[in-house]
Amino acid sequence: MIIGLLAIFAVDLADAFWVARLGTLELAALGFCFPAVHVIFSISLGLSTAGAAVMAQRIGAGNTDGARNFARDSLIVSILLMAAVATIGLLTMDLIFSAIGATGSTLAQVKSFMSVFYPSALVLVIPMVANGMLRGAGDTRWPAIIMVIVAVLNAGLDPLLIFGAGPVPALGLKGAAWATLLARVVSVFIALGILHYRERLISWSRPTWQGLVESLRHIGQIGLPSATTNAITPLATGLVTAVVAGFGDAAVAGLTTAMRIEVCALLGVFALAVGSFPVMAQNYGAGNSERLLTARKFTLSTGVVISLVVAIPVYLSAAPLAGIFISGGLVQETATTFLKIVPWSWAGFALVFLISSIHMATGRPFLGASLTLVRLIALLIPLTWLLSRYFGLPGVFMAFVLANLLSAVVGLSSFYLFKPRNHTR
Repeated sequence: MIIGLLAIFAVDLADAFWVARLGTLELAALGFCFPAVHVIFSISLGLSTAGAAVMAQRIGAGNTDGARNFARDSLIVSILLMAAVATIGLLTMDLIFSAIGATGSTLAQVKSFMSVFYPSALVLVIPMVANGMLRGAGDTRWPAIIMVIVAVLNAGLDPLLIFGAGPVPALGLKGAAWATLLARVVSVFIALGILHYRERLISWSRPTWQGLVESLRHIGQIGLPSATTNAITPLATGLVTAVVAGFGDAAVAGLTTAMRIEVCALLGVFALAVGSFPVMAQNYGAGNSERLLTARKFTLSTGVVISLVVAIPVYLSAAPLAGIFISGGLVQETATTFLKIVPWSWAGFALVFLISSIHMATGRPFLGASLTLVRLIALLIPLTWLLSRYFGLPGVFMAFVLANLLSAVVGLSSFYLFKPRNHTR
């Protein structure tokens, strides 16, 4: 999963790297796009999480036929849902991006990117849900391979479509969106092929209304809180971006650049959460509470160690890391300051992220979702607004630190206040 997730992050980093070569305007526009892109990705990830959880629980309970029928139903529901989300996004571009501070030429660049990215959501959700179900069945190799293929294709297409070559016109920022779209079209066929031909984990029989409704209920129980909390993250990011926009486009570009580096640095934590999820969900489905507790302890302790280990080199090389994307000026200064302050709270973020994943896998998805809401809505947003007023841009970074650490305390307390529910086979 480290390899696979690194490939996902590489797509985002490659986009930022090449777009930075276009100029600060385009990089800032990509920063304004980040919350909306994250919404699409988060909804897809929520559906993928539901697919992984239900698949693992049914396999753990020995219900193979139910798992295959659920695979079919979850893909149908996911496509319909994402089509609705993409349509709403296209119709509200001016309203949404103006509200978070994009204006003039920046807004025009944002709309050119999102006009391609929103339709690409349909080819994003299919492989993500399919990969989730493969992981739920214990196969993490093929999902990683698929993600690497997407990253390689995207990296090759980015400079070609952004800057043009020969008969291919230079599309600018829109070219980055087209590169991602074309790479993901390929992944759709690979993911469905593996799910069907290799794993035999999908039924192609006609779904019944009763079965479809039942699958939708399971998707809603896990996917809705997961998707909601994942979507809350870019919403909170958007509000933080709106505050930072008061310091100028360069500050926005610096913040979003630093956050991309942060995501890449925490790769091990995300991989740990994804890798441990099916282990806990399958043992929850099988009623093996002893092994479930062992997995939980290992996951949390390892997550803290990973976050502390990566914080040190990021702190020491903050300026060079920021300089990879853009050198000099407020952009690099903002990113460098973020990477010198926030990493010391990554252990708190790791605990919150992993605890939320554990609750999702063990029958308490709404409890897991509530931890993310506490971190973002109750802590990060109000602290960002308050501290930025008194300390300027550094106050925004201190808000991240306090939100991470305080929410970790809440997350650890949840284990003592709530116990996992018994799984009904």
